[in-house]
Amino acid sequence: MAKAARRTQVGAYWLPNLLTTFNLVCGILATLLAIENYSSGQATRLEDYAVSAWLLLAAMLFDFLDGKVARWTNAVSDFGVKIDSLSDFVSFGIGPVVIAYTALLPATSPAIQIGACFLFLLAGAFRLARFNTECETGGGQQYFCGLPIPAASALICTVVLMSSEPAWAGAPPLVGQSLSPLPPAMASTLSAFLLVALAGLMMSRIPFPAFKRFNRRNLIILGGAAIFFGVLSLLLALGNILFLIMSLYVFIGLYQYFLDRVIRQHQPPRQRGKRPSAG
Repeated sequence: MAKAARRTQVGAYWLPNLLTTFNLVCGILATLLAIENYSSGQATRLEDYAVSAWLLLAAMLFDFLDGKVARWTNAVSDFGVKIDSLSDFVSFGIGPVVIAYTALLPATSPAIQIGACFLFLLAGAFRLARFNTECETGGGQQYFCGLPIPAASALICTVVLMSSEPAWAGAPPLVGQSLSPLPPAMASTLSAFLLVALAGLMMSRIPFPAFKRFNRRNLIILGGAAIFFGVLSLLLALGNILFLIMSLYVFIGLYQYFLDRVIRQHQPPRQRGKRPSAG
């Protein structure tokens, strides 16, 4: 009986670490594939980097699951926290920077390419360090302090997917169309601004929804969003839908932050409370 319980405990301990390993493997494969496509000189279209983008989105899914499984099985450990942080830096720091450098920024100057990628990578490292050192209290279960690096990475990946999906043959206007028919130089410049903006959001103290608790409010929000984007998927390609989802997530965080600031400015000093910070 004791041996069976011990085997169950060991299995519960390694299951979240296994999911974290899948996260790391996806990040490494995405990075190597993007470098291989770029160095071969044959990848001249964003479609050639779509597989790398999908691998990083798969890494994001594994990163979401490993934390959930670790909490559900009560298998949180120091080793798991450290390997998770390392995996996140590879998959959501190095991975999206390499994809952005090779796929989104070639039409800009080398200074802009290096500067935008450097800022994103530096901000991602500081974001992960802050997450690991700050203690979550109170509202920390509901909000992240600063844009999470997986969300920043996902937004970059969805830009690649959105820009690489061709229109359906013979489709009417908007149906299955890409939302980014921009000239390469303009697209690269906007991508550089996107990387810098995401770096600023990661370094900020703006609270973003964590959705760690599946209460009635969160279920209603997620269910409504699922229905809305499910209907919208009949009109737009998948890459466009994912881009809109990630953009909506960023917008919700910014909207709540600025709305909260406006409300506080109109409140008497005694009624102003502090929103708890999160990691």
